[in-house]
Amino acid sequence: MTQLHLKPTMEAPMLIEIGQGLFYAEGGVRFLGAHLMTRMSVVVLPDGGVAVISPLLPSPPLIGALRALGPVRHLMSPNKIHNQGLPGMAAAFPEAQIWASPGLIERRPGLTYAGTLGDRPRPDWAPVMDQHLTRGNLFFSEVVFFHRASRTLIVADLVENITEATIGGGFARAAARAGHILGRPLPSPEFRMYTDDAEAAAASLDAIAAWRFERILMAHGEIITETAQETFAGLRDFLVEEVRRRPAWRRSLYRHLAARQ
Repeated sequence: MTQLHLKPTMEAPMLIEIGQGLFYAEGGVRFLGAHLMTRMSVVVLPDGGVAVISPLLPSPPLIGALRALGPVRHLMSPNKIHNQGLPGMAAAFPEAQIWASPGLIERRPGLTYAGTLGDRPRPDWAPVMDQHLTRGNLFFSEVVFFHRASRTLIVADLVENITEATIGGGFARAAARAGHILGRPLPSPEFRMYTDDAEAAAASLDAIAAWRFERILMAHGEIITETAQETFAGLRDFLVEEVRRRPAWRRSLYRHLAARQ
């Protein structure tokens, strides 16, 4: 699979506060010739430290903004293809612990990891965030977070909300339409393609929906601030039915491709 290459969309990306200790910053992604917005989430911890989810490539203004917010304690990869910002951020914040998503250590072995994320939040962030590891995917699992105070679901590729404003170029728009992701919140095409166990995926998404969130803060696309639960329920049903109806030949093809990743 082609890797994502992160490039800042602004010379000076700044942290934007959602509220109650949750911030984000935006950059850009180049993927198969398309330009997409990407976003990292930043959570203030009870001790005043900071956890960064899906780190962007560092820049002096972004590093300065993070340092002003508090000491960076943790750098997290929510899934194994959201990792390009980790080396630079780790160099900028050598005191931070790096937390891998399943499969990342094998994919990017050159970093020193504190551990691999799963269903249980670590003590440092358990008072402010819960987490759940998605299942049923052949290629990658994703660690999804729930920021309790702001009632925000934090995701990477489980939910994309791609619009005309967050994608550039005619080819990119055509590809987004072909993947049914333009103007409709859905999992990324890769996440959908490699989801193979409909029942395991449904159970994971139902566990996530039980958090009763009010917004969805994703890596790609417009933040969902209204009818977040209803939107997620529709996304869940779409994904599960898509997998259940997948013909045997396509299922076999996707399994073959996943095995070669």
